[in-house]
Amino acid sequence: MFNAIRPPAADDVFQETLKAIATSLKKFEGGSDKEFWAWCYRIARNRLNDQFRKQATDRLQPMSPEELLPHVETAAQTSSLSPADRHDLEYALGLLTAAKPECYDYLWQHFIVGLDYAEIAEEQNLNYNAVRMRIGRCLETAQSLVA
Repeated sequence: MFNAIRPPAADDVFQETLKAIATSLKKFEGGSDKEFWAWCYRIARNRLNDQFRKQATDRLQPMSPEELLPHVETAAQTSSLSPADRHDLEYALGLLTAAKPECYDYLWQHFIVGLDYAEIAEEQNLNYNAVRMRIGRCLETAQSLVA
């Protein structure tokens, strides 16, 4: 193994992945090494998504708007936000986080991280249209809170 700083949950996710592979091995129906490794990678990806969902819903350590703004500015690829725009963004993020934390997460994933509806749907175990509608409603909520 290499010397690198690993997130605290990495060992837990690794162990959960190995446990899931071992316990569901009898369900594997492939016939080649390639199919086996693809099946293992899918299990690992699902365990990682479970961990990310768990962290996203953990409201004990949310990312504050102050921590969030540098990321937004970096992603903008244009000049930095004006003081007025920064104030409006802080205000909107605060309102949205207080009113509907799940909306904050959906909008963040779609507009800032850049995930499309299908990727969010897969991550949240929802269908495409459900995610599309949720993001639409969350955007409307954010706009009405700011208005």
